[in-house]
Amino acid sequence: MKTLIAILALMCAGVLSAQTSDTTTPGPKKKATKTAVAKKATPPVAQPVTIPADATPNADGTYAYTDKAGKKWTYTRTPFGISRIEDVGPGSTGGFTTIPKEQLTKATDNGETVKFQRQTPFGTTNWEKKKSEMTDEERHIFESQQAKP
Repeated sequence: MKTLIAILALMCAGVLSAQTSDTTTPGPKKKATKTAVAKKATPPVAQPVTIPADATPNADGTYAYTDKAGKKWTYTRTPFGISRIEDVGPGSTGGFTTIPKEQLTKATDNGETVKFQRQTPFGTTNWEKKKSEMTDEERHIFESQQAKP
């Protein structure tokens, strides 16, 4: 252990001496040109998103806008500023498909109770409910699967 600490200390000392020797060596100083200074002085600045003046307000508080290229955008005021999202059309999920819960859940009739099994990302979830205590969602799943055969 002492050997490891000694090696690390020597390595740190070598790095520090290399850094200080670069700054202390005498030599001709380089002059900065005006173009190099001008390039460093103007960093690009991001423009904040604003709602266009000709955007049409919607009933839900958003704004619809079609740009010159024909893309449709939806603007929303958020606590963090204005948000702009491309409008891909009604009923679109952005390329993702959603599977109804009826297809993910299997209901089995056990007399007075119904056994449910649902696939989740963490494995299969199982639960049983009395027919009189089922929620509307569970009842809908059970009835839709009983009507199939």
